[in-house]
Amino acid sequence: MIRGLPRHLSRFGWLLLLYLLSMVTASAQLPGSARESAVKAAFLYKFAGFVEWPAGTFQRPDEPLVIGVAGNEAVAADLEQIVVGRRVEGRPISVRRLQADEPAAPLHVLLIGAGPDERVREQAAEAMGPVLVVTEQPRGLELGGVLNLVAGGGRVRFAASLPAAEARGLKLSARLLAVAETVEGRNR
Repeated sequence: MIRGLPRHLSRFGWLLLLYLLSMVTASAQLPGSARESAVKAAFLYKFAGFVEWPAGTFQRPDEPLVIGVAGNEAVAADLEQIVVGRRVEGRPISVRRLQADEPAAPLHVLLIGAGPDERVREQAAEAMGPVLVVTEQPRGLELGGVLNLVAGGGRVRFAASLPAAEARGLKLSARLLAVAETVEGRNR
């Protein structure tokens, strides 16, 4: 066990750390933004495994988990490479690049890239139902995100909103929340 980490986090922490390190090492010769996009793509892929969707979200056991990306082509490209041959909870993964003003349904995870606050708010609202909305804004959780990715100081971190998850019918794993930088609504 790693000192300072609770016992239940040590395995998850090591796995996530190893995965992210492999992504950063593989892209060490790329510009900073390329490394950041690879790390964000890895987070998107991993997030899906720590979310419980409500019954009836998937019609068939082999129905793909669909991750949509709007407004961040670099993350979409990295994510397409990461998910090849991989599964989440036994489901194949499909990546869908969303163009401006394209409807967000049907998706299970939606990354809304940085943009004007009003547009981010609109895209989050358009993603109806049990969709894990992930934003990349300084105020992403206020704009409708369930999770918000924040890059700075050479790191990518994330924050979570329990009220936003609950409003969408999603349950976020305690293991995911334990590694979030901040969690809104934890002590309600």
